[in-house]
Amino acid sequence: MQADAAAKPPAYLEGPQIPEVAELLGPPPPEGSGTKAGDVATFRATRSLEGSPRWSLAASDADYGPQAMLRDFSCALGVKLDRSDAPALYRLLARLMTDAADVERPAKALYRRPRPFVEVGGPICVTPDAYLAKSYSYPSGHSTYSWTVALVLDEIAPDRAGAILTRARTYGESRVVCGVHYESDVQAGRVAATALFGALQANRAFRDDLEAARGELERLRSTPPAAPEKAQCDVEASAIGHPVW
Repeated sequence: MQADAAAKPPAYLEGPQIPEVAELLGPPPPEGSGTKAGDVATFRATRSLEGSPRWSLAASDADYGPQAMLRDFSCALGVKLDRSDAPALYRLLARLMTDAADVERPAKALYRRPRPFVEVGGPICVTPDAYLAKSYSYPSGHSTYSWTVALVLDEIAPDRAGAILTRARTYGESRVVCGVHYESDVQAGRVAATALFGALQANRAFRDDLEAARGELERLRSTPPAAPEKAQCDVEASAIGHPVW
């Protein structure tokens, strides 16, 4: 997993403001359950995607951080986004990255679910380093962050809601395609993100930054905007049109 090279930005929420999602999520599916069997079946089936354009998109989606989110939601928003052109939006997404981590990490530490490539075995779309192998799978941190970003972008640009949320869905599916998460990890990440988004509504700093990002994006979209890369948008559209489960 690659991440933006930057110091950890401050979260919007702290202490008791941070939603405790572990109890909300409950434990991951146990051995012998139909859900766990489905998780394993989906993981095994998606190993056949190795080397395909969908596999390459999953590897690209493994990049993590605000700059990656700007790139990955550019096609959904219809404008090429970059930190230099959208500093207010970048700042908002950077702080949300910290909030998302604060929400999902306690649940991961509690449930300690092994990642599928460790538990079942099989190729993955990124380097299987020691840190990744020892880290936990439930809920998906990438899915928690990306779904939070999608909910925020949906509020900023409601006319693009369908495209934003389907891209976030595909981003979560990339974690399964990549082989580093089960399907239920991704679903749990979306639940955690929804809880986080609700808690953020009462935070004045978040609301102020959201309004600044809204104005910035409106300006970028009306200028006329720089178009996102067509080849990237075509790959994303193909993935959106062919869900992996």
